[in-house]
Amino acid sequence: MKENNKILQLINVAWRERWSDSQWGINIKKVLPRGVSGDVYNLADCLLQQAVIGSTANPLVLNYLKHSLCAHLVSHAAVLRCIAKYDKLARVYCVTALLEFLLSIIDGITCRIKSEETLLPSAMVQLVHWLMQIFARSVQQYEMRGDMSAEQSFMLEQSCKLLDHLTQQQFLMSMLYVGCHEEVDALERFRELYASIKASLTSSNLTLSSLAAEQQLKQLAYIDVKNLELQSLNPLPSAEKISCCVQPLLAVEVLLNPCKDTSYYVAELQMLQRLKGYSNTRLFYEIIRAGFLTLSNVADTSPDTMWGAFMFFKMPHIIKQLHALQRVPGEQPQPPTDYIPELVEALELLIEDNLLLDFMDHKCSCNIIEFLLNDWTKQQLVNDVHVKKFASQREAASLLLKKCDNGQQTPSNINFIKRAEVPLSGVLKTLCTNKVQDMVNVLCQVPVGNSFELILSVATVEGRLKTFVSRLIQCNENSKPIPGELGKLSVIRSTLFDVSFLMLTSIVQTYGSDVVLPERGDSFFEKWVRECMMERNKLKNPRQILALCDESIVDELLLSLSKPEAAQLKPLTWQDICLNLPGVLHHVLIAWEQETLSSADVKSILDNIKRRLFSYSVCATSFLCAYMYSVRETELLKPLNMIQQFLAPLTNEELSSQENAKERLALSYQIIRKMQHDVHPAPNTKSRLISHTPLIEQFRECWRTVAEAGHLPVKAAQSLESLLLAGGASWLVTQLVEQLIGCKYMRDMAKCMDIVFAVMHLDIERTTEALLQYVVAPMILRRQDEDINEPQSLVLARLCVYCIISCLETRSSASAAAAAAFKKRSRSHDEEELATTANAAKVRKVIGDGSDNSNDFADANSIAAAGTNVAALLSSAPSAAELRATPLSLKEPLQSSVKHIFRIFMQFVSGDELSPKAVFVYQFISLLVECGGGERVAPVLRLLPPLLMQQLLKVLATDDIRVGLISRLYDLRLQGGRQAAVADLCLWRNMQLARHSIHL
Repeated sequence: MKENNKILQLINVAWRERWSDSQWGINIKKVLPRGVSGDVYNLADCLLQQAVIGSTANPLVLNYLKHSLCAHLVSHAAVLRCIAKYDKLARVYCVTALLEFLLSIIDGITCRIKSEETLLPSAMVQLVHWLMQIFARSVQQYEMRGDMSAEQSFMLEQSCKLLDHLTQQQFLMSMLYVGCHEEVDALERFRELYASIKASLTSSNLTLSSLAAEQQLKQLAYIDVKNLELQSLNPLPSAEKISCCVQPLLAVEVLLNPCKDTSYYVAELQMLQRLKGYSNTRLFYEIIRAGFLTLSNVADTSPDTMWGAFMFFKMPHIIKQLHALQRVPGEQPQPPTDYIPELVEALELLIEDNLLLDFMDHKCSCNIIEFLLNDWTKQQLVNDVHVKKFASQREAASLLLKKCDNGQQTPSNINFIKRAEVPLSGVLKTLCTNKVQDMVNVLCQVPVGNSFELILSVATVEGRLKTFVSRLIQCNENSKPIPGELGKLSVIRSTLFDVSFLMLTSIVQTYGSDVVLPERGDSFFEKWVRECMMERNKLKNPRQILALCDESIVDELLLSLSKPEAAQLKPLTWQDICLNLPGVLHHVLIAWEQETLSSADVKSILDNIKRRLFSYSVCATSFLCAYMYSVRETELLKPLNMIQQFLAPLTNEELSSQENAKERLALSYQIIRKMQHDVHPAPNTKSRLISHTPLIEQFRECWRTVAEAGHLPVKAAQSLESLLLAGGASWLVTQLVEQLIGCKYMRDMAKCMDIVFAVMHLDIERTTEALLQYVVAPMILRRQDEDINEPQSLVLARLCVYCIISCLETRSSASAAAAAAFKKRSRSHDEEELATTANAAKVRKVIGDGSDNSNDFADANSIAAAGTNVAALLSSAPSAAELRATPLSLKEPLQSSVKHIFRIFMQFVSGDELSPKAVFVYQFISLLVECGGGERVAPVLRLLPPLLMQQLLKVLATDDIRVGLISRLYDLRLQGGRQAAVADLCLWRNMQLARHSIHL
């Protein structure tokens, strides 16, 4: 209080004696204790009260206030707060003087010490409220009186100038933005004043001196982080004439997760849409183009039918959901139409791609656009007018292609995919009945040709696969023999059991038991799969399988199979025989090893097994494959020869003795070959799983295929997945990044990055972990003076950010546990599964297929040359019912990976020199904020080290960092976030002022 009185006395003396600014500065320092700011004693308040004590302002005292600011005796925050408290707005001359004073200091407003940082945001809020009050009072008076004095007009003009300066100063806008988070009711007050000003301007027809003033007032009233500048590092969608990101991503997802429902793909594509900034039109165009591109290079039956089914059954639902999700909440719904406008625009873009459409017309032997759109009219994606329009545009080219073919073109599977929907519905309907004969007739027709493959593909993409499997299981259960039933009815039931068992086994082999079967099913087939069936990702202990056998049944079976004419087999169910066949084969193996049985005897027993039901040979093969995993390589000969005997063809007489035997036999051969191939691939077959070529050469050959195609073919995706399993995530990611930074041109680099990003979705969590922990930092440290510079560093930073965002949105903690229960079609990389298969020999894998072998027993030399065992594995995928959702906190391994890379960043910016390492840190953080959109990457930003941004500001002496970046880094709802943001903003401001000041 003593110092306050001294200050007031000194002001009176200074005014009375007309001190100069320098005299004031010398004398005030005698009053203020050394090292103490004038804010402690309300110096700014004292000066301002004296300056506006009368009807006009005292310019001399205002000069003292300005000198005190320049001499750092008072803070800008204190001055702004004092001005904002002036409520005598009727004193036009005083208000005008204060506005002119603000105009003279506004370009230099900042904070110089820590204590000032907490005051400036609230001071800015108070100042803006005061300024808007001046506007509101002036326009209301004009509205009431109809005119305005020259003094009031000049005051309003100065207000417009101050408003313009304020909105142009990004630092002040950022402080206002922070302050509005601190004073939560401030925005409401601003908006009420703005509404009042706007209403008065409208009713009075007053034109402000600045045409932009009204828009600037609105900007203050509705201030948002979008008003704060952020230098964009992510390329604009218009810069990418042709995108390479949608096709590779869909190729990977359809390969790994064909059973996922529509929402899974929609969420994935929405994530990509946000990252790339695509409109719906562009996204729809890329989705359809991706489907055609992938279909144009698939040749194998399975991916051909799967992609065709995806294109014709799943894609329309994806497009409809994406269109529905674009509606803004609260917006009036658009009137219903029979088409989607954005899709029509996308088709207009697609119709210009003549080369792609010509190839598809040739491949499918039809006008592919017309073929596709005819079905989409039923779903109201397009209408008949659009179909006729686009079909006519392609009609001439399609006719020309037909003439060139001369009728020699073979029909494509795509022509049959649409027809498979009706058989699927018919099969499902028939399986609901209890008519055994009808079920046998329908199911025995399914494995004919590629009908089974087509029906499975359609059931998969339509989400009806589990329904199909459950009804097949029920059918298999209902086929149990009825005591006393003989003759034709018994044969029909056995055929029903056989065909349903074989179809179920084939489905489990294709998709994995965890995908298609419930966790604890109690049917016979589900129990058999759990306890006896050899799956790629689930090895079975042969001793445990043998423990399920009943010795009395085994003895009877052994006698019956050895001497079928003499032995009288007691009535046994087919289920009992399936469970006890392993015991029979074990006895046969031991007897054969001990030479009690000859090769001819063994052959006779095996033939008798196969002749009864073809599912018996599948059960026997499953046990033999499990047995082969448990013995030495020198002991593989006999079980391998036994499996080969199951693959021996039947005579015409044997085939004619059973109804529909040919189709069931072919399906059993397919199942047996897959089982055998998983355990012991033949060396003389051209297998996609086995290769003795070094991994790096396989990768280069695969990538050469990708580079030549310009997109990701399905075969290449399969090869890369197997390389991931064989070489590990770190090895594959290293090779991918090497290819990325090896590109010479920006266009090639952007295309390569999109494909690499998609490939990393083979296992986004593990590849992201490898990228952040083991690839990026060593590569930048090792090669920063070579090719890790612009633009490579920017593309690498973008890849890291894309992967983090995708990994972040993939699953939350609840889905991570559920994901373990869902397996994809391909092989596994799960650590536990790798541990269980550690006894398998290490043979490099590059995608697998079945192999044909000789019909009779192989000799020892061929077995010795057959190579080593291979453990093929299945991998997990997240729950199909789950949309991507950003979790509140990061889960492992993403959290530890992000923490690791941030620790590395602290080392990168710890020096005083600008380097490519520091530039990479800036690019990474900026892209994370820009692509993440604030809330989505909030869990990642919370892990930023406290001093990282300040250190980066000191090292990166450029104008690249803007206030929009700093304001988006922190959670401004929390006090700690606001403090960190203000500290960084003030450091940025002071560095900007120092850089642009004039040094005398």
